[in-house]
Amino acid sequence: MVHVSAGRITAVGYARRSTDRQEQSINDQKRAVESWAEAEGIKLVDWYVDDAISGAATDGREAFLRMIEEAKLPGCPFQYILVYDVKRFGRLDNDETGYYRHLLAKAGVEVIYVSENFAGDDTDDLLRPVKQWQARQELKDLSKVTIRGLLTKSDGGWWMGGVPPYGYDLAYCNSSGEFLMTVRYMPRRRKLILDAHGEVERALEKGDRPMISKEDRGRLVLSAPERVEAVQRIFSWYVSDGLGFKSIAARLNRDGVPGPGRRTDTWSMSTIREMLMNPVYVGDMVWNRRTMAKFHSISSNRAVVRPKVGRLSVEDNDEADWIVTQESHPAIISRSTFELAKSIRCARRKSHTHNYRRGQGAKSDYLLTGVIACGCCGHQWQGTTKTKGKRRADGSRIKTKYYICGGYLTKGNAVCRRSIIRKDVLERFLFEQIGKVLVPFLNGKQGRAMLADAIRHVYGEYDTDGAQKERRRLLDSQAEAERKIGRLIENVTATTREFVDKRVQELKAELDHAATRLQELDAQADHTLEVESMIPRVLDYLERFDEITGKGTVDEKRRFLRQFVRRVELDPDTGQGRVELYSLPMQTAPPESPDNAEKTSLIMVAGEGFEPPTRGL
Repeated sequence: MVHVSAGRITAVGYARRSTDRQEQSINDQKRAVESWAEAEGIKLVDWYVDDAISGAATDGREAFLRMIEEAKLPGCPFQYILVYDVKRFGRLDNDETGYYRHLLAKAGVEVIYVSENFAGDDTDDLLRPVKQWQARQELKDLSKVTIRGLLTKSDGGWWMGGVPPYGYDLAYCNSSGEFLMTVRYMPRRRKLILDAHGEVERALEKGDRPMISKEDRGRLVLSAPERVEAVQRIFSWYVSDGLGFKSIAARLNRDGVPGPGRRTDTWSMSTIREMLMNPVYVGDMVWNRRTMAKFHSISSNRAVVRPKVGRLSVEDNDEADWIVTQESHPAIISRSTFELAKSIRCARRKSHTHNYRRGQGAKSDYLLTGVIACGCCGHQWQGTTKTKGKRRADGSRIKTKYYICGGYLTKGNAVCRRSIIRKDVLERFLFEQIGKVLVPFLNGKQGRAMLADAIRHVYGEYDTDGAQKERRRLLDSQAEAERKIGRLIENVTATTREFVDKRVQELKAELDHAATRLQELDAQADHTLEVESMIPRVLDYLERFDEITGKGTVDEKRRFLRQFVRRVELDPDTGQGRVELYSLPMQTAPPESPDNAEKTSLIMVAGEGFEPPTRGL
């Protein structure tokens, strides 16, 4: 039994439990501590309690940290901290526990574990670290057991925790598979509880939790139709209309669509980006994309120790370590759309033409920054605004916007000669040329047919008859292989077992190959359907040409222009420019110019906007 020093009779109690299901309740801890204090003649002046908080670290343990800080204050009213056992003080490692005990000792405060039966002599210095290590080790062992349970849970396609992705609700059932409730997460951390018919039973405000037991399981189900439609629109705008994260968020906010934010109901770029990257929308449950575990992470479907140092609290895992359960819930978009969105995102990330998204370029109305190259020095042309000395009648100065060679602008005549072209003239010229390219495709049924041919040319034709023949052949091959396996197993003997095992493995390999090829054919068929559905969306986008060029935002104009303009080359020496437009697939290039199979060139001559270096410009 530990005895306190004479005259030191004030103490505070500290109690903690990790979960609301933990056996050692807060009240049990308090009763044990109070009983011990009464027997020792110690007066408890206060309690510090952390309820439902892990003891693996001190992060988030507000009462514990407040207790440490108040113990260090001058005139601290207590000399002891009474805690039920080593585990309740914390399942920290010995270094961290020693750090906090040292801070308390310097402040003249001692920690007493009332149920550990320490002797109160030097042997405590040996036993205390051992018990602390055991408490920490129990938590590590529990981490491995928990991971095994989570892996089993993920195999069934159950929801692994957290807020479900926008467009989905969580339908819970008990261990017997009986429906319990559907939970719909709303903005500002509110939740709606729905019955089996989708009717709202009650609403939970921020901080309230649905009554769910440890054995209950949740699975993703489609949310309200307007939410599902919003997800489909986001992917369509990104894939077919060429909009970026910011433009999509702005359009949703303009239309008054409530967002999925926990603190606000508006949309943001990061929210759109996360949705477009989330494979959950094709019906796959994907888990272990990130890890924040203290002891173990998951790699190759097993628990591996996380390093103590050099790690972040939250880390992205390699895609090879993701746990994927395919077709675990209803899909909102097709796999081909998701893969197309992924390829677009990768292409944009690698492209240098989108540097305008950074810094001041994100707000700039110079639509061609990063696209114009100087034919003399090779530098990029950039936007510049010139203010003339003459004032308007209202007193404001006349400002004119130009494109100018970046080589001259930064290094002067030593690199390039000074020459400029008016921004409005160049951009208007390019929009006029794009309009001419689009005319054939906006010509009724004939234009629609040309557009359909162009899209099919880009994404490839699908041989329906050939695919059906191959599908039938593969199915017949699977059936025959299964029959052969059955006959081999029925006639196996001790003498032929080795041969049968080898032959069965060969037949199983044939079955796997056939199954893989059938999946590829299904994916190609889905891709073809997606291409056909893409045609009206692309046509609608092209028909918005006048709307975008007239009243569109700067970002919409920039993206539309860059869908067609590959490169602009301006030569200050000759006063001429060369514009390369992305060519549409059905256009044929002259035989003598094979490069033109991918782009079409238009020549701008002097008089189309080049201006001499005039004083005051």
